[in-house]
Amino acid sequence: MSKSKEGFWNKFFERFGIKNIDDILRPIPEFSFRPDYWLGALLVVGFVMQGITGFLLLLNYIPTTTDAYTSTSNIVNKIPYGSLLLNFHLYNAYAIIFLAFVHMFRNFWQGTYKRPREGMWIVGVILGLITLGFGFTGYLLPWTVLSKSATDVGIGLLSYLPSWMTSWLHTLLIGNGTDADELQRFFDIHVILLPILLVVFLGLKLFMFEAHGMSEPPKKGVVENIKNERKGISWWPRGVEYLLAISLFYIGAIVIIASVFPVPLGPMYTPQAASQYTPEPDWYFLWMYQIIKQSIFGGANIVYGIYLIGLLFIILLIVPFIDRSPFRHVSDRPVIITLGMMVVSTLIFFTIWAYLTPGLTIPFTQTLEFLIPMYVIEAIGAYLGTRSNKTKTSKNIIKTKPNTVAAIIALLLTIVGGALSINLIVSKDVAWGIVLLLGFTFMIVEIMRRSHSEV
Repeated sequence: MSKSKEGFWNKFFERFGIKNIDDILRPIPEFSFRPDYWLGALLVVGFVMQGITGFLLLLNYIPTTTDAYTSTSNIVNKIPYGSLLLNFHLYNAYAIIFLAFVHMFRNFWQGTYKRPREGMWIVGVILGLITLGFGFTGYLLPWTVLSKSATDVGIGLLSYLPSWMTSWLHTLLIGNGTDADELQRFFDIHVILLPILLVVFLGLKLFMFEAHGMSEPPKKGVVENIKNERKGISWWPRGVEYLLAISLFYIGAIVIIASVFPVPLGPMYTPQAASQYTPEPDWYFLWMYQIIKQSIFGGANIVYGIYLIGLLFIILLIVPFIDRSPFRHVSDRPVIITLGMMVVSTLIFFTIWAYLTPGLTIPFTQTLEFLIPMYVIEAIGAYLGTRSNKTKTSKNIIKTKPNTVAAIIALLLTIVGGALSINLIVSKDVAWGIVLLLGFTFMIVEIMRRSHSEV
């Protein structure tokens, strides 16, 4: 930046009582100028865009059972750029949920939840639940046959839980039980309650982020040196330029996707139309749907499936207190990394499986036949992959560097192998899947072994 421009901006900030922007925002470490360190920033950008587009949609949306569908249809068909606006809101919501999942997995993989950032992880999980809450409540608002039917199935699951756990939820979500009250309450939760919670917890997360700073890249056998130094590259201009670049790329990508692949609105909800459809949740809830569909959770036992889903979220919340090792490198945490890969692959695998088998009850023995080989492969791959690929430096210090991209590829290959093993793609003969899984084992091991290189 030229001295004249630098002088201009210094005078500009000075008028607001800001002598140095680094007095407000912690300087950025050099190592963090890569996309995976900015996933959280992209999520903030996504939420801001969701607020803007949501406000514009509110100008034309009417939250009543008689007008919700009609007003949504008018937005799509009669309002200039209304279809683009609605589809941007939809795809941006999908992107936020996807990025939140990737952000969580990335932080789990790098062990950023360790001291002193345990609180940041907990708040992040709460923000993830708030994000899912946005998806659940917003899905109903267009009042289509699919959105209303799927939402009612979700609400109906509450009836299997003890009344002391669900009475307040019933009151919050459906009030007196009429469709009109249900829609109004979902609307209020979506546009008032959840945004307030989002602002509160997002502000808390940003405050803690500024307090603790970015976590350094993990190194094998090394405990992170916790420093409270405000050293690095100033936010102005390089940090702002980098944030603008990735933000504009993100927004542009959503605009293109929303323009090229608009999602049809679907028919309006009526009880008669609902009887012709198999209720199915949106993609981000399909893994829960697949758990509920297991044969062992049939009938009254469905309550145990709901408890299992709740238990998974509780475990996710307390991960920092389960993994007590001070080390963050994947090679120092083989057990927790393997368990994490198993959980993530199962969630993705169940999502695909549920999408391909809507409304079908899944025999639990079949599920075990497919998951056990996948888990064995992941355990073997993780064990071999996290073994140090030791290379001595000139100072005889052994260092390794995990390649997160390679790990994700290995994870996806495992999932694809699992999908093939359940005969959803190639054959009805389980032997085909077993052979393919064995082939993927070799690929996973090789990718994981090569994911460690000298730094």
